[in-house]
Amino acid sequence: MSVIKATESRVLFALISKALNPNVSIDNELFSRDISWSDICRLAARQGVLAIAWDGLTALHSEGVITSDRMPERAIKLQWALNVEKVEQRYKRQEKLSIELSDAFAKYDIATFVLKGLAISPYYPSPSHRECGDLDCFLAATRNGVLLRNSRRLPVVRYDEGNIIAAQIGAKVDVGFYKHSHINYRGLMVENHQFCTAIRGSKQRKELERYLEGLILEKELVGLADSSMYTPSPLFNALFLTYHSFSHFLIEGIRLRHILDWALLLRSEQHNIDWTEFYLWCDYMHYTKFAEALTSIAEQYLGFDFSCKAIRRSSKYDQRILEDILYDSKSIYNTKGSKLKKRLLIVRGKLLGNWKYRELYNRSALADTLRTIVAFFIEPKPKI
Repeated sequence: MSVIKATESRVLFALISKALNPNVSIDNELFSRDISWSDICRLAARQGVLAIAWDGLTALHSEGVITSDRMPERAIKLQWALNVEKVEQRYKRQEKLSIELSDAFAKYDIATFVLKGLAISPYYPSPSHRECGDLDCFLAATRNGVLLRNSRRLPVVRYDEGNIIAAQIGAKVDVGFYKHSHINYRGLMVENHQFCTAIRGSKQRKELERYLEGLILEKELVGLADSSMYTPSPLFNALFLTYHSFSHFLIEGIRLRHILDWALLLRSEQHNIDWTEFYLWCDYMHYTKFAEALTSIAEQYLGFDFSCKAIRRSSKYDQRILEDILYDSKSIYNTKGSKLKKRLLIVRGKLLGNWKYRELYNRSALADTLRTIVAFFIEPKPKI
C-alpha cells in the first residue's frame, strides 16, 4: 500500500507535523474516522518518534482537531504517556552521564565534540523528546581553551587518551573496531571516534574525513548546555548527518527520526550553511539524490518549509524511500550476536539493497561489498 494512502502513516505524519510545526494546517477529515491508535503507537515507537507523536496528539486535542471521542482509549493513552516519560528519563540520564564523561576528558585538556545525538536535540522544541541511542563523540586536544592543530592542519586527536581515561574512571572499553571504540560508562554506551567516517578502503571517504576534521577546527569552543561538550559547525553537521543516514540507509535502512534530525537542522541553520560547498561534496560522494529526497520528504509529508533558495529538493525517490523507512528497514548494527554474524548481515543488507545502490548511489552493491571485504584484509588499520 502506498505510504500516501496508508491511514496509519498519514496520521503519524500529521502528529509529527503538528508537534514540530505548530502553525501547519492539518486535514481535520483524517481524524473524523476510526483510528487504530495501538497501531499508531507501535509505528511511532518503531520509528523513534513516540514522544514527538505524543506532542502532536496533545496539541491537536487541545485545538479540538481530535475530539475526546476520537482520542486513544484510556489504557493506550496511559501507556503512551508512560513511555514518553521513559524517553525523557533516558535522555536526561544520557545527558547527565555524557557531561560527566566530557568533564573527565576536559581535565586532561580534551574537548568532546558530539556527533549527532545531543548535538541535534537542541533543535527540537522539546530536546528530551528526541530519542537518543549511543553518545557519539570525537575527542580533540586543546591548550588554554584553543584547539590544537597538527602538521597537516587537522585536529590533534585524543582517541587513545580518551579510552585510557574512560577505563580509569571505571568504564568498560572495547577497542576492537578501527573507526571507534565502544565505551560503557555506567550504562551509557559511547562511540569514541578515531575517525568520523568509515574510511577503510575508500579514497573518497578519506578526503571527506580530512575535510570534516578541518571543519571541527573552525568551530568556536562554546560548551553545549554549559558543559564540556561541543557541537561542530552547521556545515559539518549537515555533511555528517547525510553521510551517516545514507550509510545506514544503504545497509539496514533508517527511521523517521533521521528525517526529523535533518529537517530541524535545516530549519534552524539553513542560512548558516554553505550550500555550494555542501552540494559539491554530495556530488563527489554520490549523496545528492538522497539528500534532496530527505528535504522533499520533510516538506511534502512533515509540514516543513525551507526558505533558503540554495537548498535543493527532489521528489523522484521520496515515496520509495518512505516505504523503505516505514516497512522494509531492519536493524543490523544493534542486533545481538557475534561480530561475524553482524558482518554477514551487513553483507546481506548491502546485496538486498541493490536498488538503493543502483538508483541513489550510482554504484554496484556487489562491487561495493567486494571492496569492503578486500579492504578489511589489506587495510586493517587505515590512516588518513
